[in-house]
Amino acid sequence: MTAKPPPSVAVMKLTKAQYIELCDRFRDKALTEHQDARAWMNRAILAESRLAVLRAEYEPQGIDS
Repeated sequence: MTAKPPPSVAVMKLTKAQYIELCDRFRDKALTEHQDARAWMNRAILAESRLAVLRAEYEPQGIDS
């Protein structure tokens, strides 16, 4: 059994104020999700840089170095 998709905004017949409120709500949610994604991205970049430092420190150096 499949879930019924939510109704389209076009058939909701909202007032202008309701449309603005809906847009504000979606924008706030999108901004929050974007900030969360940026935080995770920054954590990943930091972890990769720390790993690179550790690898350079502990992996054996080649003959050419």
